[in-house]
Amino acid sequence: MTKILVIDDEPIYHKVIAHALKGLNYEVTQALDGLEGLKAASSDPPDLVICDVMMPKMSGYDVTRSLRRDPRFASIPILILTAHTGLEEKLAAFEAGADAHMTKPFTQAELIEQVANLLHQVELSKKLVTKTREDTCYIIAVHSLRGGIGCSTLAVNLAIGLVGLWERSTLLMDMALSAGQVALMLNVPLKRTWADIAEYPPDKIDFEALRSIIGEHESGLYFIAAPPYPSQANLVSDELFKTAFHQLKTQFDYIVADLPHDFNDKALKVLDAADLILLVIAPEMASVRAALAALDTYNKMGYAEDKIKLVLNWTFERKGLGRKHIESVMRRPVEFVLPYSPDIFIEAINFGKPFLFHKPHENVSTMLEDIAYHISKTEHRVYVPSSPTKAWLRTSQRLSGQKST
Repeated sequence: MTKILVIDDEPIYHKVIAHALKGLNYEVTQALDGLEGLKAASSDPPDLVICDVMMPKMSGYDVTRSLRRDPRFASIPILILTAHTGLEEKLAAFEAGADAHMTKPFTQAELIEQVANLLHQVELSKKLVTKTREDTCYIIAVHSLRGGIGCSTLAVNLAIGLVGLWERSTLLMDMALSAGQVALMLNVPLKRTWADIAEYPPDKIDFEALRSIIGEHESGLYFIAAPPYPSQANLVSDELFKTAFHQLKTQFDYIVADLPHDFNDKALKVLDAADLILLVIAPEMASVRAALAALDTYNKMGYAEDKIKLVLNWTFERKGLGRKHIESVMRRPVEFVLPYSPDIFIEAINFGKPFLFHKPHENVSTMLEDIAYHISKTEHRVYVPSSPTKAWLRTSQRLSGQKST
């Protein structure tokens, strides 16, 4: 029977929740404050926690953070109850590590649906199991030495595109450890991050430990989030990351890495291992100069030319540097161009709804889906899948049309 722990200092809500879930094969236990709730969870670990925000001794946010620090509760769903509505409360619940928040008062139907959805997500996440791979992981690094030009948006949507096309295990790594926003862009709670494996000695890290920091988006994409605070960026040593990265490469068909805007040791480890580097440029001189510096470094590192592809994100409506001008300065072709689409980009970021997943028929979405296809493993592109996905059928139809014209 599924165990649900309710932490709330108002007894009336214990009765409301117990009544709503009666007869649904749930075992409901109760705690009247945060400290009591933590003790109850520790002595009899629940499958789901429902926690009020405003309580004596500890707030619901503090209870959530305490639970997330314990590996036993890294993946259990937590539903926050609050008397307030609005973006501020949602962000607070998100940052604490809750999976969802619901406003008091609520209906029985709302509660039942929310609990069922959260438990269903747990079942889906169980698909991620340790396995022995027969082929190699394909690693794509998204990089730029200049921030604010769409690297994270590109990484998120390309990773979702790969999942949609092939339904293969795909991991998105947020490597901007001091300021990464991948979790926000996916609208998922910060349950666990890279910082939560800092307690492990490098020689003790294994995939079972890494599982505790791997989240899953509703698209089927797996991800590892950056820590919420810059002060936690250095908790994961370079040696620990090296071991973790080696473990992750044995478990996934694709890894997409959203890199920081520099060449730190972790970024270099990913760049060295990458099968493909997408160097992102905006049509302005500072971005082009940064890209030239990056190319110079790649050259000194001995990277093959065909390992690097330029992606031009058209961030200006007008007066940006022209593609031909950029190609002349860079002395190499721009492989992919993203159209000027400010409204779609901003909406996707603000609401945590990647456009390739939520608006697959928008122009920029179809272009990113096509790019995801072109950068996929050769062995995936040369054969028609036995059970083609909707994304594959869309892309195949578009590309067939392009070839015939």
